Amino acid sequence: MSAAGNDDDLEIRVAAVDDGNRLMEFLHEHYYREEPLTAGCAPPEPDEADEKFLLSNLPHGTCLLMLQHGRIVAAAVAGPKTADEAAHLFAEAAHLAGSKWGRILGILAIAERDANAFARFNVDRALHVHAIGVDAALRGRALGARLMHALADRGRELNYPLLTVDCTSLYSGRLMKRLGYESINRMPYTDYVDAAGQQLIRPPAPHEFLETFALRL
Repeated sequence: MSAAGNDDDLEIRVAAVDDGNRLMEFLHEHYYREEPLTAGCAPPEPDEADEKFLLSNLPHGTCLLMLQHGRIVAAAVAGPKTADEAAHLFAEAAHLAGSKWGRILGILAIAERDANAFARFNVDRALHVHAIGVDAALRGRALGARLMHALADRGRELNYPLLTVDCTSLYSGRLMKRLGYESINRMPYTDYVDAAGQQLIRPPAPHEFLETFALRL
C-alpha cells in the first residue's frame, strides 16, 4: 500500500520492520508526551515493554506512516486481535503488576472485556489501533482523519471485518465520532482503582474517560 494524501506533498505507506527506530523516535515526540494513560501515571516516560509492544505490530503490515518529503509527519500503530484478547491482556497485566505498563494494560483489559466487540459484531478477529501520532506543527490539516481512512482501507485489503480503537483522549474520541465510528464502551478513569480504592491512572484535563469505538469494514 502506498498512496498520496489530499495534499500533493503527503504520502501514506505501510511501515516496515526496519522503520522501527524512526517510528519510535516520532512517537516519543508526537504521541507519548500527550497520551493520557502515559501522562496519567509515573514515571512520565513509557516503559520499555510498552515500546516493544508497539513495535511488535510492524511485522503484521498493519502500521502506517504518513510522509512529507520522506519525513514522518503522522503514524498509526495497529495490529490483529482475536476473541481471547481480554484474557490475554488481563494475564499480561498480572504478570507485569507493579510496573507502569502493567497498570496501563489493566485498564485496557477492562475496556476490552466490557466493549465485548467480538460478540457484539459476531466476528472472530479484528484490527485494533494502538497508537496515533501527528506532528504538532501540522495539526489542523486533518492528518489523523486521513490516516484512519487509510487504515480502514488497509484493514479491508487484509480482510479484517472490524476496526477498533480505544480512545484515551477526549480529542481522539471526537475524531472517531466525526468519522462515523460506533461508541461501544466508555470507562471513567475514576472507576479504575486499586484494592484500597485509590485511582490508578490520573490523566490531565480534559481527559476523563477511555472510550472504545468500532467500525465494520
